[in-house]
Amino acid sequence: MISKHKYFPYVLVALATLCISISGPAGRYMNLDPPFVIFVRCVIGFVVLMGLRILTGKESIRLPLKNKTIIFTSVVMCIHWVLFFYSLKYSNVAIAAVSVFTYPLQTIVIESVILKKRINSFFIIMGLLVCVGVFFLHPVEEVKNTYGLGIFLGCISGTMLAIRNIYSKVLLLKYSSNSTYLSQVFITCILLIPFSGRESLVAVIDNLIPLLLLGIVTTTIGHLLMMKSFSYFSASEVGLLISGQPVFAIIMAYFLLGEEPTWKVIIGAGIVLFAVFSTFLKLNKQK
Repeated sequence: MISKHKYFPYVLVALATLCISISGPAGRYMNLDPPFVIFVRCVIGFVVLMGLRILTGKESIRLPLKNKTIIFTSVVMCIHWVLFFYSLKYSNVAIAAVSVFTYPLQTIVIESVILKKRINSFFIIMGLLVCVGVFFLHPVEEVKNTYGLGIFLGCISGTMLAIRNIYSKVLLLKYSSNSTYLSQVFITCILLIPFSGRESLVAVIDNLIPLLLLGIVTTTIGHLLMMKSFSYFSASEVGLLISGQPVFAIIMAYFLLGEEPTWKVIIGAGIVLFAVFSTFLKLNKQK
């Protein structure tokens, strides 16, 4: 373990969870084209991360942009972000967040296939519990027509996130978390340049605060912390530990957007948190 404090990795994951949770309410608040929003958040994130890299002088400003796995994970990350914001557009924060967070179970299965790892039965049970929680978290009794599309896009977004995390874990054997993530953000910016002119300057100014929150808090801090957490845990373990994100997102949506949770949502949140806490205890016991 890199840190002398055994709880340090869990603090990283907790902070990452809190920071990334902001993306749901912020994305739902803005009435902007999803690819444009992702482009702007990546530009902001890249400028901040590269600025810090230059100021600290700890690493070269040269990035491993030609690495095929870096390019692949960048494309997958781009798809994940764009689909998640379309899911927000067609549903709401709760549905989008919990649809994406079927990804812990997806990660367990995909990681075992790609890395030829034996599946831990405990993590399968916890992953299934998260899916049960996802079912209960569904906030409405009668699903609108667009909500089905929102759920579908959210689940596919979760698949992309699972794949990105698994291969990013492999990249950390060769590159630092900062270099890996900064490269992914830069390539995502390049991929979304064709969408950069879809919104007016007035629209950007009107949504400047949520865009800055996305770029700095979520893109820069949240995802970088999650990337660093792969130095301590497998992609499957991180996926389970960070599963509390939908709960935080729903709470934020309630206070910021007035999306009131039902008892069904509260039960689902409890199930998800139970799975996360159980995973924490299991991993802490193994350390």
